[in-house]
Amino acid sequence: MEAYLPRLFEAALLCAFLYLVGFCYRQASWPKTVLKTASIVILAIAALITQAPLWLVLALCACAAGDFYLSRGSEIQFLKGVGAFAIGHVFFIILFLTDPLSDISRITYGPQVAILSILVIMALIMGCWLWFTAGNLRHAVMGYIVIITSMGFAAATLPWQNHQGSILLGVMLFILSDLVLSAELFILSGQGTARKLSPYIVWIFYWSAQLLITAGFVLDRLDVF
Repeated sequence: MEAYLPRLFEAALLCAFLYLVGFCYRQASWPKTVLKTASIVILAIAALITQAPLWLVLALCACAAGDFYLSRGSEIQFLKGVGAFAIGHVFFIILFLTDPLSDISRITYGPQVAILSILVIMALIMGCWLWFTAGNLRHAVMGYIVIITSMGFAAATLPWQNHQGSILLGVMLFILSDLVLSAELFILSGQGTARKLSPYIVWIFYWSAQLLITAGFVLDRLDVF
């Protein structure tokens, strides 16, 4: 089955690219939903067939469910999507903290301190800003910010060497995609340049993040054999 890995990653990349150029900025449609969801489901299949950690597979599946709901357009589907992504982030947190190379002491020294300090400052700024702009969703948004910040801290317990560097870069892009999406939903308005570009930025950061995290664990697993 591992011989099919390159084809799986190519298929996921194709779906992600088609979604980027043809659908990320459009209203809800089934082609949009299929491409968006498939680009993550295929990564989950790649993780599954290489016997990567189960938490990775669960996290990807939860995010794929989130992508499905978010692509449907209605408010209730949006809330389901946010919930699915919150669960996916929790699975990622467990994945990082249960990794054999995870060491909680890493968050207290080295480059992790600087990066986590920036993360906390960004979270506080966005939290304060969104508190006044997210309306009735402000409490859910605050909870989501806590979860994604916790994911950053969990990832910082991993070393920077080898494939873990890919995982950490992926997590940083994931957090950035969430922050840009929050700005798109609750801060940016009208048809300005930033608002028009934000769907592309969110998708590039988000899918690249999922690819880097998945590739990091898959390559790490293949090195065992």
